[in-house]
Amino acid sequence: MQKIVLSLCFISILSNASDAQIMAAKMIGKDAAKYGVGYGLFTYLDFPLANENQSFRIELMDLAFFPTKGENFFTSTADAKGYISIKLGYKYVFSETQAGFYLIPSAGYCRAVDAKEGADATYGDGIAGALEGGYSLEVGQKGHMLNFGLKYEYDHGNSTHIIQSIGLRFSYAFGLFRKKNDY
Repeated sequence: MQKIVLSLCFISILSNASDAQIMAAKMIGKDAAKYGVGYGLFTYLDFPLANENQSFRIELMDLAFFPTKGENFFTSTADAKGYISIKLGYKYVFSETQAGFYLIPSAGYCRAVDAKEGADATYGDGIAGALEGGYSLEVGQKGHMLNFGLKYEYDHGNSTHIIQSIGLRFSYAFGLFRKKNDY
């Protein structure tokens, strides 16, 4: 029982401190023409550094799913590819605040998965790298942020499980318990 209570407390604290984004992505490179638009989810923790416009980022989960062309995300039974990764990164905003144009290089661990219809899925574990650029817009008076980003992702599970993609990301980061000090 103590483990369950401790786990729930940890998840609650983590969910209050983390932010999430959704993504629409397109595979590029080898076999990209076979796959349609992919969907993704991304959750992370930002730790501000000395300046307000710089932060250290831990990407707790970054995942994407790419169905074959003509297949629906919810009803896809054909071949599909996907990845899940955990990365460390550095966010730099090109202004003196948290709002403005930003750039985030990141690297870490990934698992690339290839699912074939009528066969078991295969996967490869390896390295992940990403570069995201975008714009953060502060909305409201409590430091809520609206983010738009374009991300290039390279996941190298092994020689047969390589996924490259370009994704359009969107998030609304709200601070439920955050308080802005300058008003």
